[in-house]
Amino acid sequence: MKTPFLVALMLMAPASAQTRGGARGPAPSREIAQTALVSARESVARSDAKAPRHAEAEAKLKEAEAHFQNARYDEAAQAADAAWKLIGERSGQSTKLSVTVDEQGGTTVKSESGQVSVEGGGVTEVLADNDSVRVDKGQAPRRELASPAPLLPPDKQRMSVKTAKGGLTPVLITWQPVKGAAGYEVELWPAQGEPSARRVMAATSPELKVPLTVGAYRWVVRALARDARSPNSAERDFEVRETPAKGIRLNVKSSPWK
Repeated sequence: MKTPFLVALMLMAPASAQTRGGARGPAPSREIAQTALVSARESVARSDAKAPRHAEAEAKLKEAEAHFQNARYDEAAQAADAAWKLIGERSGQSTKLSVTVDEQGGTTVKSESGQVSVEGGGVTEVLADNDSVRVDKGQAPRRELASPAPLLPPDKQRMSVKTAKGGLTPVLITWQPVKGAAGYEVELWPAQGEPSARRVMAATSPELKVPLTVGAYRWVVRALARDARSPNSAERDFEVRETPAKGIRLNVKSSPWK
């Protein structure tokens, strides 16, 4: 099982660090110990006092605090890690995560299964399955938003749209909701048009009705949060055609007059 301490340790790896067990440079022992203590304190505080091994975890946490006060930072980190493990072992959950560090020193942590706690800038983010956050040095973790998956109109669809008052009936564009998104941004443009013809439209739910004229279009959608924006979705094409007017049938009877 990976622990929040291990996550915190990897978050402080230098920009040259490699993902998944590669070589890592040295990190300040005091900072590692301090981060491990924050994670352990939070885990012990949230756990049930009547749970198995809770008292043992509290004892380990006190031991870690004492080591830290005496500037024995390596021992403090190890004891804090042990305290968290004692709390985590009772859940029986298997936790897997991946960690990547980019050239700018930013770290992205993703929970592939189970829950993972990520510390940064005095803020803790708890990740569930497939959640991910980015942490820049000294900053709080920022949620990474997944790209929305387009639903309607289906790719390459040729759709007939009825005439409505003032033009054609608006086209409904939909996509799958994204966890953590506060809103969305749809970008739409004529398939053969100029870049200046692009339209960017905001949506608060995973759908948008767009008035269009006859023609071929392309579109993408992005998820938005307070401090994050997802990559673009896959591009989709569709074509709008006007529904032909129904012909008027006349029933003409023969006249007896000559």
